[in-house]
Amino acid sequence: MLEQIDHRGKRFTIGDEDSVDDAREQCRRAELLERQAQREIRELERAKAVAGPAGKHPDTEVLER
Repeated sequence: MLEQIDHRGKRFTIGDEDSVDDAREQCRRAELLERQAQREIRELERAKAVAGPAGKHPDTEVLER
């Protein structure tokens, strides 16, 4: 392992190839989760558009209908 100091003066280590692979896997998972979150946000926005404008208490309005 190789110890380094970043631009803020904090120490960090650069590990062996396994550590690099782990970091790549974490980045890949983070990207997948970000894409999933964006899809869910778009789906929610479409659902809101279909449902129409909500009043002051949208939850109770849906139940009252």
